[in-house]
Amino acid sequence: MSKKSMFSPLVVSSVVTIGALAVSTGAQAQSSGLNWGDGSLAPQHGYLGLHIGKSKFDPECLPGFGCSNAETAFKLSAGGLATDIFAAEVAYINMGKIDIAGGRQRAQGLNLSLVGIVPLGVGFSAFGKIGSTFGWTDTSSNRPGVSTGSENGFGLSYGLGVGYKLTSQLEVVAEYERHKFEFAPGDQTLGLTSIGLRYQY
Repeated sequence: MSKKSMFSPLVVSSVVTIGALAVSTGAQAQSSGLNWGDGSLAPQHGYLGLHIGKSKFDPECLPGFGCSNAETAFKLSAGGLATDIFAAEVAYINMGKIDIAGGRQRAQGLNLSLVGIVPLGVGFSAFGKIGSTFGWTDTSSNRPGVSTGSENGFGLSYGLGVGYKLTSQLEVVAEYERHKFEFAPGDQTLGLTSIGLRYQY
């Protein structure tokens, strides 16, 4: 079976598993009062998020061929807060696809990050994150000499963002992230600017 044919069911099963584990862990922690530290820390909570925005690729554009570098992207996230200032987050990221050298490039992946949160008062907060993304990419082109095909592997990720609590359970967030992906022609660090909504449970 090819990487391409294996990818869709793998992503679907991974996202479903991540969501189920996050919901189960959060529910158990709330009912038992468990947290990641000692008894002096705040109770653990979980959250689910949906984010939509723009990705920015960094392709090597060739003269005489159409080339774009921005595309609509989305992210599905699930996290667990150990305290009010520390969390771990997993996410599925779809960076979309761009036109390049008479073909296309696309990227998507699964991310795991540690998140540090700074409360700013009156419902606002700022956060930073660092982690790793296991990405899958595909490059196609009708130009001779351009490397094509599928690649996958781990890459560094990091980002910054701000949040505002609409209610005790709903928060709107704006983020900028960078994720390193392996492509057949060479590695790229892609940017992702997004706005999202988180539900805390």
